[in-house]
Amino acid sequence: MTAPFLRFTLFAFTALASAASLRAQTPAPTAEQLKSWVPIRQQRVDLLRDEIKQIDARIESRLDVIVETLTTISDSKDSRTKIARMKEETGKRLAKTITYYDQKRAALKEELRSPRLRLTDEEKRRMIAAFDARIEKRTQQIMALNKSMPAHEDHERYKTTGGGWWGTEYQRNEEYDQNRRMTSHNNTQRDAMVKQFDASIARLDRQSRTLKTQLATASDPVQRKTLTDELAKTDALLAERRQQRVETVKPSSTPTHTVALKEAYDMDKAMQTAINDLRRDFTAMFERYSTFLNELSSLHATEAALGAKTGS
Repeated sequence: MTAPFLRFTLFAFTALASAASLRAQTPAPTAEQLKSWVPIRQQRVDLLRDEIKQIDARIESRLDVIVETLTTISDSKDSRTKIARMKEETGKRLAKTITYYDQKRAALKEELRSPRLRLTDEEKRRMIAAFDARIEKRTQQIMALNKSMPAHEDHERYKTTGGGWWGTEYQRNEEYDQNRRMTSHNNTQRDAMVKQFDASIARLDRQSRTLKTQLATASDPVQRKTLTDELAKTDALLAERRQQRVETVKPSSTPTHTVALKEAYDMDKAMQTAINDLRRDFTAMFERYSTFLNELSSLHATEAALGAKTGS
């Protein structure tokens, strides 16, 4: 063992011993200190909660405008499939947010089973319900986009242009080609949605069976009520997802008006700006959310320490 390594090891052990000694010498906070910390931490929690609500409201408002606009328009022969591609890309982005919300929801469900943060079960359930609401809204928005895609129409591949020297003349039917382009995008989007619904249905079905197994062995009345409520919600959502899958494969029924190429290009440009703004807001909101969870946990920890000090 070399001399420099021995010196480094001695230094490391000395530093660790000094840190441990310093922690041991640091007095525990008094009741008065804890009491003064509670409103400060409560204020941080309230500010973060308000920020999250404001950003969320801004995201929802922008998405509402985008989806409502796209569901009322469709491509013309001039714009070909530009609007269809915008709908398809929007649907994919909405599906990604569902995945992200579901991950956050799953983390809170795990918190209910194995608490890591000092959050109440009621707080966790309220946040889970909020994610459930957002997942449901995104699902409805994706379905609305899908319903606004044009359905298959029967057009002749060729149409007559009149008689000529050699008899009847034909040319390629633009209506046939346009509808074929459009339904191709529609089929792609619909197949992706059906795949997502199948995955969701399989997950919910597994969750339902697990809850039934847990309920069969549970004896504590409070636990049984919690499991019964969760099972009812899961089975209701499972039935809804199955119905939504059926609705997805039905023909389109949403009336739309066609847009010209210039209008489609302008909309696409505006969409890209909106998407960039939404991406920044989405990132900011979940950064605040992560900080909010830690601050709320710290608040409850301080309240618990104060209660232990004062016996309240």
